[in-house]
Amino acid sequence: MPVQTDFDVVICGGGLAGLTLARHLKLELPKLSVAVIDRLTRPLPEAAFKVGESSIELGTYYLGQVLKLDRYFRTRHLPKLGLRFFIGKSHSPIEERPETGNTLFPPVPSYQIDRGRLENDLREFVYEMGVMLFEGTTVERIKLAEEDERHTIHCLRKEDQVAFSLTAHWVVDALGRRRLLQTKLGLKREHGHHASAAWWRYSGRINVTDMASASADKWRADSIEDRYFSTNHLMNKGYWVWLIPLGSGATSIGIVTDETIHPQHTYGQSYAIALEWLREHEPALWEFIRDREPLDFLSIKNYSYASAQVFSHRRWSCVGEAGFFLDPLYSLGSDFIAMENTITVEMIRREQAGSLSEADVETFNRLILEIIFAISLGFYQGTYHTFGHAQIFTPKLAWDTAMEWAFEYQVYVQGFIKKPTAGLLALGERYRDLNSRVQQLFIDWSEKAPPRAIYVRGDMTRMRFLQLLHLELGARRSPDQSLEVMRKNLDRFEELAQVLFWQAVAECYPENAAHRQRPWVNAWHIVLDPAKWAAGLFKPETAPRPLTPMLDNFTGIFSPQSLHDRLIYNLPYNMTLWHRGFLHYHVTPVLIRWLISDKPSLWLRSVFSKDYPAKAA
Repeated sequence: MPVQTDFDVVICGGGLAGLTLARHLKLELPKLSVAVIDRLTRPLPEAAFKVGESSIELGTYYLGQVLKLDRYFRTRHLPKLGLRFFIGKSHSPIEERPETGNTLFPPVPSYQIDRGRLENDLREFVYEMGVMLFEGTTVERIKLAEEDERHTIHCLRKEDQVAFSLTAHWVVDALGRRRLLQTKLGLKREHGHHASAAWWRYSGRINVTDMASASADKWRADSIEDRYFSTNHLMNKGYWVWLIPLGSGATSIGIVTDETIHPQHTYGQSYAIALEWLREHEPALWEFIRDREPLDFLSIKNYSYASAQVFSHRRWSCVGEAGFFLDPLYSLGSDFIAMENTITVEMIRREQAGSLSEADVETFNRLILEIIFAISLGFYQGTYHTFGHAQIFTPKLAWDTAMEWAFEYQVYVQGFIKKPTAGLLALGERYRDLNSRVQQLFIDWSEKAPPRAIYVRGDMTRMRFLQLLHLELGARRSPDQSLEVMRKNLDRFEELAQVLFWQAVAECYPENAAHRQRPWVNAWHIVLDPAKWAAGLFKPETAPRPLTPMLDNFTGIFSPQSLHDRLIYNLPYNMTLWHRGFLHYHVTPVLIRWLISDKPSLWLRSVFSKDYPAKAA
């Protein structure tokens, strides 16, 4: 029997969600006694361990700043050159495919994470902080307490089959897809996004740059930094294939599909079958890897699921995949871990102070499940149809990225995640509903318009609206200032939605003259089919504003660049690339540190955005 069996908090599951929560608790509430139970025993294998190997800005902020692991990630894991997408034309050489991705590492860092290495290190970190680790132990069942009693966690030590129990004031399910509490309490929910995946790892580097022909020198030089360091995506209708480098020297590859277009049985039964699927759909990659031996092979059907509740005033929560999981595209998993862990710590803090109410917890559930989860679900549900259309997926990527930075990231870093206000929730619902309309527009657009290439290599750093939102990731504002900026950004999304709508009309219904005038419409009622326009489209809630500043973000995407476009947009962009990004790497960080980081920085908007005031119609 263990020496200590009663704890303030018992975390069931020692994966990424559980271990980061343990560290978070000891940093914020160091007097708490915390235990972590996990079925695996160290050392955990590097490379061929778990997926979830890529982080983006919010997850990186949580891991680096909140958990104080920034230096650790800089030395133990690989820097990430953003997300890179090769869209459609899957039977063409890699250098001839439409491409969207960064050429320089972004100012706000993110990482390619070796999960085995990270979880080994996190176990050591939390152990040194005083967390009790029960390794090689399975959680058999959890008995939730009534009122103020202790929860009971029934365990089995695998080595000698000894059963024992722990008690806790708080219990957290971080057991992943087992979803012990969700199953026990009947909280599992479906949501209509049916997607599946298979993945494996190789030792050594698999570099997309090496897939190009020997004569593709211009294409190789088009990205200053090595494309290898991006999370690379090979995409076409209904699927995407990832290539992720790992700090251990291995490379992760995965196939992800819409189950209704490419069923899991067509590629997920074995490594050999997966290779044959690649031979048919991504022959250049197949040719490059066909003689290699994988370190592992795993597959899962219908990986995405939802939840009715993940937090309870009865002193339990579900974090990570124990609550819900959406999709690996865009690497949002660590973002949700950050939000769920932070809310869990805040609930424990309030409960210790005697101030946690049932209404507080209902608000937390509403924020995560009804707003942020719902916005993110919109990125994926039905949208795999767009993955072969470069002229549609590129603006979709811009929209999705902007939505993440303008709302979800700001909710976290500006402190609303701990104290969501009525004003924030109402604003979040407006973001959610507009996003739902625009995502359906992308789907309908892709079903009616033929795929075509874009006229330049897509790079989100060319777009001024995205430049603004990226720089604002470092700003810190009061709640009132934050809501003001989020409202202004919603106005910009209203304009962006109209730009996308009229471009879709121009491609799908060129005979309809309305797209030439681009009249101001109700963005919350956009629908591609003209037969449905009578239902509110031409009854806007706001007065007309100019659309040209937002349309200018898509120069080279919707139409070829003019000389004016090249001077206004390419010249400043090319200046940042001068001397292998000297200004970007050496001047921009100084300016961000002195003028933006931890400051309100409201002046930024006058440089990058025309904030036309939204007036009632």
